[in-house]
Amino acid sequence: MKKICIFVLASCLVLLTSCDTYTGSGAYVGGSLGSILGSAIGGITGGPRGSDVGTVVGMAGGAAVGAVIGSAADQKAQAKREAELEQYRRDKAARAAARAERQRNVKDDVYYGETTTPPVVNESNTGDDIIDF
Repeated sequence: MKKICIFVLASCLVLLTSCDTYTGSGAYVGGSLGSILGSAIGGITGGPRGSDVGTVVGMAGGAAVGAVIGSAADQKAQAKREAELEQYRRDKAARAAARAERQRNVKDDVYYGETTTPPVVNESNTGDDIIDF
């Protein structure tokens, strides 16, 4: 019994240290549920020692199934992160191209766009500009 308790505690410590991924979380949840179900089934079918064996077998089987399911979720999350990173890089390149295009329109830190003559200036330069003070 002591060996089983030590085995269960060691397994829990290993599983708890890797719960930051879907694989670790899946293994932890699968092991927990598997040990409960294995204990119940082992107790029903195998007598007093059957529940102990059922717990260990259920925990191992549940952890394995949970880890496989979690691994698939990890791969899906990784693919999503890679797609988001690629989209970010495309957006960054598009912003840089737009910035470069804007810079081509600016010469010597002065914008030379359409210029219009203010209405108060006389175009014939006769000196009779219309200025109200």
